Amino acid sequence: MNKYRYIIVEDEDLISQNVYNKIESLSLPLQYCGRAEDGEKALTLIDETNPQIVLTDIKMPVMDGLMLSKELHFAYPQIKIIIISGYDEFNFAKQAIQYGVSAFLLKPLDLSELRSSLCHIAAEIEAADASLQKDNHLSSEMNREEIADYIETFLRNNYGKNISIGEIADSLGLTPDYLSRLYKKERKMTPIHFVTMLRINEAKRLLISSNYDMNTIAQMVGYTDQFYFSRVFNMQTGISPSEYRNQNKANNDS
Repeated sequence: MNKYRYIIVEDEDLISQNVYNKIESLSLPLQYCGRAEDGEKALTLIDETNPQIVLTDIKMPVMDGLMLSKELHFAYPQIKIIIISGYDEFNFAKQAIQYGVSAFLLKPLDLSELRSSLCHIAAEIEAADASLQKDNHLSSEMNREEIADYIETFLRNNYGKNISIGEIADSLGLTPDYLSRLYKKERKMTPIHFVTMLRINEAKRLLISSNYDMNTIAQMVGYTDQFYFSRVFNMQTGISPSEYRNQNKANNDS
């Protein structure tokens, strides 16, 4: 029987250990691949371990569970996400449904609900693997380099839209997982790193060369949420969009 790889994203040690203990007590065909303390570290761990299931808390430092769900929706649409939240976070957690979250579980975890969610996800993964086995080879007319070029061209032309790697994979008749691994091997970065670079570079240009407000700039470069845009910008540059605008306009005026 196949074992389905999973990671836990949780900043509190005791809660993370409790989630792990409960999962392992279910004796399901699951393989633990590690734990990350926030969404940003989770993305690195995902690159390294290629899990099929991510169980994540909502409230975490640096990158929270909702931001992580957004990132995974674009770059790893095949990953199944389970959000674990407290009662006071549950309505907020439901916002992540647009990012393909598979289940919402309340703290403290109920074993029967946890088992039901994981069994359902395992069945979905197995069905998807069976239907997509034919896609685990390259398109007959393109080599690996050409596919990587195709991905970059698509992202350059569409980074301002709400896109996912799944759309590109569908157009080539390949799985999202295979496409992501191919691109990373060819370009030494993930597709999400590339599209984030495109978006932030264009945001920098707009911040200096225009008087658009932050929400407009966020929308123009592909972020529907201004606050999410600001957090990504800060993570990439070390300063907020407003600070970047003020610093660079001051330099231009001097």
